[in-house]
Amino acid sequence: MTLYTMVGAGISSSEASALRTRLVAWHDAMVAHERKIRAGRTGRVCDEECPHAEARHLWSEAVETFGEGAQGLTFLRTRAMDAAKASRRVIPSDEARVRTATAEV
Repeated sequence: MTLYTMVGAGISSSEASALRTRLVAWHDAMVAHERKIRAGRTGRVCDEECPHAEARHLWSEAVETFGEGAQGLTFLRTRAMDAAKASRRVIPSDEARVRTATAEV
């Protein structure tokens, strides 16, 4: 039995059960993804299909569903926080760069 199947054990709703199942699948995918990164077996580290992208949403859903019980999901929480930090990095689009260059002239 994993931590994900035990979290919120007192919550027997179908939503909580479905979330626990999704969390187990996400965890397995995340571990495999991070192993590939460490082994250098991935050309592009992350994309839209990467488990990192799902971490923030799953964390929010876990907090909403399991309340304080979600705090024990350290692996999920840290990946969600890392994803949140990465999404705050602003990479200007080509259009924004063109506007900036035009304004400077």
